[in-house]
Amino acid sequence: MKILNSLLVAAFLSGAAAAQSTATQTPSTDLPRGTTVWVNTGTEIILLPALGLSVSVPVGSVDVRGSVGTMFLPFAADGVNGPTSLPVFASVDALLNFPQGPVNVYAGPGIGTVSGQALLLNATAGVRGEFRQSQLGWFSEAKLRGYVMDGSSVILPGLHLGVTYRF
Repeated sequence: MKILNSLLVAAFLSGAAAAQSTATQTPSTDLPRGTTVWVNTGTEIILLPALGLSVSVPVGSVDVRGSVGTMFLPFAADGVNGPTSLPVFASVDALLNFPQGPVNVYAGPGIGTVSGQALLLNATAGVRGEFRQSQLGWFSEAKLRGYVMDGSSVILPGLHLGVTYRF
């Protein structure tokens, strides 16, 4: 049920961002692609706040995106006085693009790690657009991450909202 709620929130926020994004609509065939920097805030593991930075490059019809990020733990990771370290995510995603009018819907798989101690398997789906045909844009995405560590695994959702800058 929490996954469904997370996806509904992502869809709502994506729609709100799309409605606010442009006074001048860009036809879908004119959506430019290029090396893009993505900066996001959002949630990981349902509710924990997170920050991230990514760079994507187009390779054929796929955007290959490398990401690093962290989430903030409101509890003591060491069980005593507070987090001993913040977990750092690193991943690579292969994002397929589906232009839809003034926005680009994207989705794809990915693989990564958490501080070198857990394997991540990602599934990402999102929407992005531009502000008035500029290089500055926005995005909203939902992510399911499969954490594999010490022979066990768990799948948890996350939401990311952010801005992009295309070179």
